[in-house]
Amino acid sequence: MSHSEFACVKAAPIFSHLPDDIIAQLVNISTHQKKYSAGSYIYEPDDDLSALFVVDSGQVDIFNVNDNGQELLLYSLTNHQMDIEASIFTDAKHHHFARAKVDSAICMIRRKDFQALLHRNTSLALKMLNTYGERLTALEQRQISLSLQNADERLVQYFEDLSAIRMSKTFHLDVTKKELAASLHITPETLSRLFNKLTRDGKIKLNKREVTLL
Repeated sequence: MSHSEFACVKAAPIFSHLPDDIIAQLVNISTHQKKYSAGSYIYEPDDDLSALFVVDSGQVDIFNVNDNGQELLLYSLTNHQMDIEASIFTDAKHHHFARAKVDSAICMIRRKDFQALLHRNTSLALKMLNTYGERLTALEQRQISLSLQNADERLVQYFEDLSAIRMSKTFHLDVTKKELAASLHITPETLSRLFNKLTRDGKIKLNKREVTLL
């Protein structure tokens, strides 16, 4: 399938509400389908937070490394998922690693180009300011909600979020159970018990790494 630069930019949640003429301007400052081989790094801690990127194909893992050298998976990005939105607004450094788990293609907009466009288009600047504020508020509410949830509620929320992204009740887990347990801050044994409990309760159907929400 051919790559549509317009559709790629339009699919980014932070840009999806913008009119087509603005999307066209964003396309002009974007870079598309930059290739990263499996195991290569998109960024590392202390690299400049200089661009917003979208995974066009493949999978990118975002992780930290603890003092014992153990990797802790924070989240994974697959087709059409976007990394840090703040990267186009703030001059800062990365605190995590981003590494291609498989051969991947990345599309990106660099902060300096985006901010130059904002300077030329005050209407866009106001729209983006309002959108970013709304998304920050929603993120704060979600973090509060997650902090009050127990482990099985966090797992169900993870599945519901993944289902919404994939637009399907049935989806494939792109992370291992060990990686998923780490991202939910539980042990692999606890995760296995939760899978069994949710299956018994009729909330999910599990076929190896394929999950169906019931």
